Amino acid sequence: MTRSYRYLTLTVIVLLVASCAKREGVIDKKNRIEEVYAEERHYQDNNLFHSIESYVEEDWHWDGKEMYRIDYRGEHPYSENFFYGSHRCLERTTVPAYNIRSEFFYDGRMLEHIDYYRDDEKYLTVTLLHDGKNLTEIDCQYYSLSTESDSEAVAILHKRNPIAALLGAEVHSKLEAENTKRLAAQCKSGKGPMLTRYELAWDGDNVSAIRCIDADGTRNILLSYDDKRNPYRQLFGYREITDPLFGFEMLSENNITSIRMPYGRNANQLFTYRYEYDGDYPSKRTLTYSYQTISVFSFDSVMYKYEKEERYVYED
Repeated sequence: MTRSYRYLTLTVIVLLVASCAKREGVIDKKNRIEEVYAEERHYQDNNLFHSIESYVEEDWHWDGKEMYRIDYRGEHPYSENFFYGSHRCLERTTVPAYNIRSEFFYDGRMLEHIDYYRDDEKYLTVTLLHDGKNLTEIDCQYYSLSTESDSEAVAILHKRNPIAALLGAEVHSKLEAENTKRLAAQCKSGKGPMLTRYELAWDGDNVSAIRCIDADGTRNILLSYDDKRNPYRQLFGYREITDPLFGFEMLSENNITSIRMPYGRNANQLFTYRYEYDGDYPSKRTLTYSYQTISVFSFDSVMYKYEKEERYVYED
């Protein structure tokens, strides 16, 4: 084999490998979500005491195979707009209701970092580190915001933020509100654990463990998966990247079936997901978790259980 032929063959192989390598920031377009319906139930000692009837939780908008907006419903509704650069990779998103934008920067096929701004003032940089194949570390660096209203707006959108959730917030309790206020104060003053680091371990194409490190210590998260396709894969939207409580679901190929992590006063809280499928994609997902707590009605010790069903409607 001549040198020129060997060089040509090597070049072709390199190009083929590069063309087949996965590119980050490209949202899954094979099955396009149209709407996500949700309903929620709250139990104490297996007695239903509160429920929320079916509502549209997410409304996805597509232009052909390009998703350009998601409308989020709920207590604090807002929309996020998505903009793309070369190779249809995410370049920028905006949340007009809170004057927030995110800007994406790449090193070849991989995300290098994401900058977040509120009224053109940067308050968060998410840096992503790779080992050549997988994303191995996510560093979240928070900056102080100049006004109290800016801090409160960011805190609202970070209802399940890395700091508030992992430092002991219990969903549907006073602790959640207290931690939201705490985040607002931290963002405003620049004090407290402003840097949070996540170290990721992989099992094939899925993140199997997350080690969270900040000024208050280290917490470990363990995850398991099914073998079906995850419709949120590579959706590096504002909601997903600032909601690592439920496992950075945009990172993995398959759907999360369980999460074990410190949560509230429980050092080893278990979250479980059950699925129904339409082919390779989920048509329904049910999140369930339970823990011992004090009844707000009788002040007795009770077993609290939360259950949330989400139903996915895809475009034809």
